[in-house]
Amino acid sequence: MKNSAHSKGFTLIELLAVIAIIAILLSILVTGMARAREAAQMADASSSARSIITAFLLTASDNNGQYMMGYGDAGQTLRPNGFPPILSSQEHAKRYPWRLVPYLNNSPEVLYVGEHRDFFKESAGNSTYITSLYPSFGINSIFVGGHYDGRKHAPNFTPSRRSKDKSKFPDRFWVLRPADAVEPAKMIVFASSISDVDGDGKASGYFSVTPPKSPLSPRWGPYKGVKDPGSMGNVSLEYKGGAIVALLDGSVTVLEEEELRDMRRWSNQAAYYADKDFNRWNE
Repeated sequence: MKNSAHSKGFTLIELLAVIAIIAILLSILVTGMARAREAAQMADASSSARSIITAFLLTASDNNGQYMMGYGDAGQTLRPNGFPPILSSQEHAKRYPWRLVPYLNNSPEVLYVGEHRDFFKESAGNSTYITSLYPSFGINSIFVGGHYDGRKHAPNFTPSRRSKDKSKFPDRFWVLRPADAVEPAKMIVFASSISDVDGDGKASGYFSVTPPKSPLSPRWGPYKGVKDPGSMGNVSLEYKGGAIVALLDGSVTVLEEEELRDMRRWSNQAAYYADKDFNRWNE
């Protein structure tokens, strides 16, 4: 028998080409996995936001046609399942999470998404106070539902005899009932939110978000994210550079920074006057 020809090995160029192809395939795989993970996170957050806005809209049916207050005294002792009673005089009873929980199968967990859900299981779930403070979505409580804490921007505010400012905001300042809204399909009720970074370098959510302009609160500056959540009213742009928002018509979408700076999406007055830079609160 004749000896077979010696097998020819790979050349250096061929080896480099194979390595390059493998690197490209791995890059595509990693990118695809990252996009899939991001899409799953957005879907999860959108689902939670949809549950939250649905619950909020239901509150009007149990409150003489008026939406749940954005912030204020609950008026009664709250008794969530698995937690101790919360007195109406306590600070965390004033925040929206515990007053909305009865409409969310008595479980606050849906208020937490992504890494925030891990935070809830590890920390917030053991404290009614922390649970009320750090949900993944903040409420636009100044303009929707109204503040009921006795300050000037409360719907029932009455200036004292010694008050230098005797002005009161007009009825269109707030959206207190379904019929009040000029553009419910654009009115932000909840937005993905963020608070200060904790000791572990992780940021949690926050129970309220403040609009670009509003009385008694700072105006938005450049977005600084977790370094300075208050720079954009505690709104978090963590979803492809945008925030997940729940609107007054029950829909959920993602808005980019420029869209979020439009006052017509926050203020009923701004929508009424068709003024995206509105700040004339007493008109």
